[in-house]
Amino acid sequence: MRILFLMIFVSVFAIGHLISPDDFRYQNIELITTESAAEIETAETGEESGPVITPPASFQEDESASRNVTDSGQATEAPKSTNSGQTGTDPEILFGTPKTEDTFERGSSGFGLSAGLNDDENIRIIALNNRLSLEPKKDNGWINWRLRPPVINDGAAEMEFSIITCARGDRTGILMHSPDYSSGQGYYFSLSCEGTVSIMKDSTVLSTADARSSFKNSSGDANVITALILGNQLTIKLNGDSLITIQDDTYSEGFSGFFTSPQGQNTLTMDVISFKEYYNESVQ
Repeated sequence: MRILFLMIFVSVFAIGHLISPDDFRYQNIELITTESAAEIETAETGEESGPVITPPASFQEDESASRNVTDSGQATEAPKSTNSGQTGTDPEILFGTPKTEDTFERGSSGFGLSAGLNDDENIRIIALNNRLSLEPKKDNGWINWRLRPPVINDGAAEMEFSIITCARGDRTGILMHSPDYSSGQGYYFSLSCEGTVSIMKDSTVLSTADARSSFKNSSGDANVITALILGNQLTIKLNGDSLITIQDDTYSEGFSGFFTSPQGQNTLTMDVISFKEYYNESVQ
């Protein structure tokens, strides 16, 4: 019996050496399929792992498409404007070419920025690359304004600007018919970063409207806001769309300029690219 056992052992040892070392090392390893892996994960965690499904191209979201987002984070379709191209509110048709135009190549003497810089506790303004860079420093709706002569009555002001950073409640826009440089009184033609325009008299809101379909809200996009006053009729336009027209008799003339009003600390930064004024005759 011992001789028979010894002969069997020698035979098995000789056959084992005929197999290459690599084949011998892996011949008893069982390949785990994707289904087996899912079963193992379920056994270890107690949770079932479903398959990863890639939707067809027609169902994949187009990342280049713009969209408006509500507070809940769900995409909503922006309302379509019905007022685009109204010639009755076009400043050039009403008044011709602009009487003043600031493009900020060397600061702006019209706004008192001939040196190209204003930096105080409220706002930093610097002329750079043919635009005014605005960095408000106070929040909670603190309004900074910058006005220029002349005093006008019937007329329009138009500001081209780009938002760099912006939070929902931050506002910017045009101040018209301000009686002086210091009080902050007048008509505010305002755009908020959530896509709402409004016309205010001092701190009183006269009217608001949804402007999401007109507002280019990506960082660096250029927008044009237009404020128009004819008699007691006030109109605000955004990128050519007339969005609000109301009537008020409080201020019949005054200075014009731009303003900022951030809600959060360091949430609003922007560039003013140009500022134009249209009118027939100045009051002074």
